[in-house]
Amino acid sequence: MARRPPRLPPLLADFDDEEREAVLAANRAFYRAFAARDADAMDQVWATSGAMVCLHPGRPPLHARPEIMASWRAILGHPEAPRVRCMGEWVTGRPGLAIVVCREILPEGQLMATNTFVRQSDGWRMIGHHSGPVPPVEPEKATAAATAAAPARDRRKLH
Repeated sequence: MARRPPRLPPLLADFDDEEREAVLAANRAFYRAFAARDADAMDQVWATSGAMVCLHPGRPPLHARPEIMASWRAILGHPEAPRVRCMGEWVTGRPGLAIVVCREILPEGQLMATNTFVRQSDGWRMIGHHSGPVPPVEPEKATAAATAAAPARDRRKLH
């Protein structure tokens, strides 16, 4: 008889307020470091060891901390580094692991980012950043598109 893989606990839809705020504070520290072009602050945001990944738009993934931090030093040290604002943060996770999805607003467009954090002894630290382009969302068009795209629900029972 085939053995079933162990079941993981379900993702927590919401952290308690304290955990949620701690994760959001870590995410905001990342964007403050980015906006201030502060490589030392960026270094403090990232975990010091363990598995991690960073995917800058249009670039191959980086997995080693030294290459991730070198990429951030190059970006933050460039005179034309983009000014980024974070909006629409959404948090989910389970104890010790959190994911923040947010919209990055740049002068020339928008990106969506997924930022992954782990809880370490000194707080929440980033282990993943993935950012990529998306079309801008206009609230009226988004609502109309969602309404038009939703098919009528088939309420017939299948036997």
